Amino acid sequence: MDLATALGADSACIARDAGLDTSLLEVPDARVPVAVFYQLQREFLLQTENPDFGLLSGRVTYMEAAHVLVYLASASTTLRDWLNLMPSVSSLLGDLGVIKITRNVGEFVMEWHPEDPPQAKRCLISDNILSTTALQMDSYCLLPVRPRRVDLSYPRPENIDVLESTFRAPLFFNQPRSALYYDRKVLDFPQLHVSTRIYEAVEEEFSLFFSSDNSASDPFSLALHSAIRRQVPLGGGSIDSIASHMNISRRTLQRRLKERNTNFQQLLQSVKSGLAKRYLQENRLSVIEIAFLLGYGDPSSFSAAFKTWHDCTPTEYRHDSLQSRPRAEHGSGLIQDSD
Repeated sequence: MDLATALGADSACIARDAGLDTSLLEVPDARVPVAVFYQLQREFLLQTENPDFGLLSGRVTYMEAAHVLVYLASASTTLRDWLNLMPSVSSLLGDLGVIKITRNVGEFVMEWHPEDPPQAKRCLISDNILSTTALQMDSYCLLPVRPRRVDLSYPRPENIDVLESTFRAPLFFNQPRSALYYDRKVLDFPQLHVSTRIYEAVEEEFSLFFSSDNSASDPFSLALHSAIRRQVPLGGGSIDSIASHMNISRRTLQRRLKERNTNFQQLLQSVKSGLAKRYLQENRLSVIEIAFLLGYGDPSSFSAAFKTWHDCTPTEYRHDSLQSRPRAEHGSGLIQDSD
């Protein structure tokens, strides 16, 4: 809606004509009916008169998901690891469709499979999904990751300048599926690990989960915590999967945990509980995003678990945390309006 306004359209008019209740825009984690969402796309195209609206909105979607994907990158070693974590957040696409990855000789393909069959005209949603995905693929590796080919399910538009500048790859129109093709060698590219407020102070985080005062400098504890953080978004996190990830036996893992006066379930719950509190205090991730990051298939399951840990819902905890946080004073700033 902000993008439509920036392009000169009347967002109130768009909402009215699409049948959108604008009060939903002020509700965190609100859901919009699919029919209304599709009508919104039609109104965006009609009232902005910009056929590249889907590509431009992909930039917005890319930024909206940045916090989740930076976390997944921090929990990954290579692009392959990062892609393996992506199914855990695929539900963020709602009921629109899914991205499926297939393999060919020397390449892999990210295909967009919408719930509704592709139409024989330009689709803003397909443009959005592909442009968002292309931006994400090129943002979280230490090396550039660019598609070698882009398939689009609609006919070639009269002007393809924005399409070419967005994908910087050969474009093929009237294809059965919209898809991005990548060289398989990029799967081994190392991931970018960014130090931000959400992911810093790792030693402090470790000390919350282990009883020993020197646990943060204990190589085994560090490796175990790292393994759990990587497995949690996958929805797994069983003692067997963690032991396998660390290349040790289940029995060895249990013995070493016992030496540190804890057990696996207690540790796993502590990790999830601690991460949940940290994310909720930051107010940068939605409750839905946090649920997927912690391996829960839906927000209600996460909310039920959180309530057993802290005797309140995630939304209540976030509200109380933000209410109790001191308000920052505004400085004069470095850039000011001229007189």
